[in-house]
Amino acid sequence: MRCGSAEYPECACAMDDDRKLLDALYLGATDAQSFEQAIAMLAARFGCGSSALALFDHQMPYANLFLTTGALDSESSRLYAEYYGALDPAPRAVMNLSPGTVSATNRILSEKHHRGEFFNDYYRRYGFEEALCANLFSENGRLAVMALHRGKEREEFSDDDIAELQRWIPHITRALQLRRTFARTQYGAAGLASVLDRLEAGVIALNGGNKAFFVNAAMRGISNRRDGLFLDRNGWPRATKSDVQSRLSALIANTLAGGAGGMLTVPRDHQARAYPVLVSQLAIPTQMSLPDEGRSPVIVLVHDPDSRPRQAEEILQTGLGLTPGAARLVAALAADDDLQAFAVREGVTIHTARFHLRTALTRTGTRTQADLVRSAVRLLRDMALRG
Repeated sequence: MRCGSAEYPECACAMDDDRKLLDALYLGATDAQSFEQAIAMLAARFGCGSSALALFDHQMPYANLFLTTGALDSESSRLYAEYYGALDPAPRAVMNLSPGTVSATNRILSEKHHRGEFFNDYYRRYGFEEALCANLFSENGRLAVMALHRGKEREEFSDDDIAELQRWIPHITRALQLRRTFARTQYGAAGLASVLDRLEAGVIALNGGNKAFFVNAAMRGISNRRDGLFLDRNGWPRATKSDVQSRLSALIANTLAGGAGGMLTVPRDHQARAYPVLVSQLAIPTQMSLPDEGRSPVIVLVHDPDSRPRQAEEILQTGLGLTPGAARLVAALAADDDLQAFAVREGVTIHTARFHLRTALTRTGTRTQADLVRSAVRLLRDMALRG
């Protein structure tokens, strides 16, 4: 007779329970709620009302994890963190176990420990008598432990119980390792997205599908004006003038197909300066490539002529070693003002404006106003983050 047949219904149920537990564990690599469900399933499997899992990673604190189920609710966790955790003898004893090893507190703690304040005032308050514990791993500033807590209604943990939990330790450990890998990837992606969101330039990332897979805050702001260039519902750039839209679509299509890309300008509807737009291939490692029907991912950069770094004067003053007045003048020149316009706006004479210009030339070692502006524009370009 084969396993899982009508003659062996208990075996079939056990296999189904194992699959559900494995699914929950490995889904927990990206979803903490699934991991919480997994340790609750383990607790139920061993006839325990509560479970706990703690992961501490000094190298990647954003990957830390602390989960409790059953009677170990938020209030009990708070009491443990604020007071009773320091009195708990179990963590030290568990960490003395070899990594990947399971035991029970009745075996690794002395009778003195069981008569102490932690057990009498905290552990038994929640109806617990013993924990089945595992030292999952402890290496390079990372450690993870778990415990299943039984009450008086269940007999002491046996050798068979220890062996059964031991069977699951490789899966639990592997799921935690996968979780760390995903956490690092998500943290890096979130950091990169944050940087791109602070750029003054509009950024759109496209692939061969129908939707952009990234649009930064500056591009959303440009689109909201609907002044010559906007994003459609799928995040693709659209020009309001049909002939410009045809050129833009052709350039993007060519680049998606492996072309080198190129530039064009998109006129605006209100007589303002046009948007320079760069379309280029986006280099993504093969193993990270998105499903794109064989096409090359594309990045679209849009320069907003109206944008001004909010810290422009501070950047120029610090980066080029300018006086406050000279920094204000250079910021104006970099924004295409001239000396006369600067003088009028600042309420100073043209002689004062020229004095600031001479100061800026001297301090930067540049010989002409054009050289000075080029140096300022390069600096502002590299440091141009939205506030």
